Amino acid sequence: MMYLVLTAMLALNVSEEFMNAFRLVNEGLENTTENFSNTNKITYGAFESAMKNNPVKTKPYYDKALLAQEYSAELNKYVTDLKKTLIEMAGGIDEETHDIAKRSDMEIGTQLMITQKKGQELRAKILETRTKLLDLVDPKERANFNFNLDAKEPVKDKEGVTKTWESKNFEGVPVTAAVTLLSKIQNDIKNAESDVVTHLLKSVDATDFKFDQLSAVVVAPTSYVLVGQSYEADVFLTAYSSTQNPDILVGGNRLPMEDGKGKYRITPSKEGFVKWGGIIKVKSPDGTFKDYKFESEYQAAKPTAVVSADKMNVLYIGVPNPISVSAPGIPKEKLKVSMNGGGSISGSNGSYVADVKEPGKVMITVSGEVAKGQYKTLGGMEYRVKRVPDPVAKVGGMISGSMNAGQLKAQRGVFAVLENFDFDLKFTVKSFNMTVVRARMDAVRLVSTSAAITPEMQSALSGIGPKDKVFFDEIVATGPDGSNRRLNGVVINVQ
Repeated sequence: MMYLVLTAMLALNVSEEFMNAFRLVNEGLENTTENFSNTNKITYGAFESAMKNNPVKTKPYYDKALLAQEYSAELNKYVTDLKKTLIEMAGGIDEETHDIAKRSDMEIGTQLMITQKKGQELRAKILETRTKLLDLVDPKERANFNFNLDAKEPVKDKEGVTKTWESKNFEGVPVTAAVTLLSKIQNDIKNAESDVVTHLLKSVDATDFKFDQLSAVVVAPTSYVLVGQSYEADVFLTAYSSTQNPDILVGGNRLPMEDGKGKYRITPSKEGFVKWGGIIKVKSPDGTFKDYKFESEYQAAKPTAVVSADKMNVLYIGVPNPISVSAPGIPKEKLKVSMNGGGSISGSNGSYVADVKEPGKVMITVSGEVAKGQYKTLGGMEYRVKRVPDPVAKVGGMISGSMNAGQLKAQRGVFAVLENFDFDLKFTVKSFNMTVVRARMDAVRLVSTSAAITPEMQSALSGIGPKDKVFFDEIVATGPDGSNRRLNGVVINVQ
């Protein structure tokens, strides 16, 4: 799921943070692939034990299992070679960062996979291997297999445009994303091999097998649930009989069984960490029972908001926009917050500041550490970006109106005031014109290159009296975004 979400961001300007996220996903996929390989080794070991006990009955299935291993290894090697080629084309591994030197390059993957048609060749090999693996299974059982190892066409992008499989996955994507996708394919290869080999092993009579070790396993889709939400977990043995369900007891109560697995379900009523466990009772070949203890835990938490702007539902250019971020069940220091669409975001521990550059929209995305070193995109929020509204020009606290001569003469400048706005921002008047119109006299027009009324202007105001008028216009002010704003004129009628 982490890979799919990150791939959706490729159409945008991918940040270094997302490049790092791809590396983490790739490392996680490679670790998972290694785990599948180790699991498969155990399964092949079980086959070898079965061959010793009953070679006649086991051999047909064992031969097919070895073919599955061969098909998987061939495709896995081909993908490994593709990854090596991509990394070499991208300058290899940087000695300082320990990551691909040109990891954000979006042309290398296109050149290798599209121009050189390696993507088309890879797709053909994936489909060929998928068919070979399914052919090892009884036709009646094939409908039960739903491999992720597939390369279907046609593929539609988010705009509904039909593309080839290789174009959809490799065209115009960063090298690190292409390598991550190849790691996912390797993960799918080992997973498909595991499904087939495990199925073949189950097809042999379980009574012929001799396992020297048994281990209790608890597998839950998640160890984190919301209060009122159902928590589910599978409890089973890594090696178990397909013809006999063991007794699995939790708190003295026997769990319901499905295909050799106990189904544990409980709905938490309060938040916090909950430990639970029990015993698996297994009948050994000599007729006696052995107990295998197991334990696990889950976390229940209340639903909370993810992203919220502290001021309003829009972000403004040129000002620090405070953003609060939280995610249920994940400590604030384990969150990563990023923004794309024109700007940047900084901060930590739930408190951030967004700095936007141009009008439009931005997306703020939150990722959390769901396992050690593994981050998952948890959600996000889209915000509109606007310029800070224009202030209004005032003289003596007035936009326009009447003022006695003495009060007007006492004024020292023109001010720009931002009214009814949540941010405490200041605009500075850079220049304005002042025109004094007196009865039966020529108008006097003067210019100030600052917010201050100049000495010449003060001299012109010294002779004003009732029924005279003073105009302040061509007023220009600058705000926190650095843009010049032409403001309203101010007309003062002298009383």
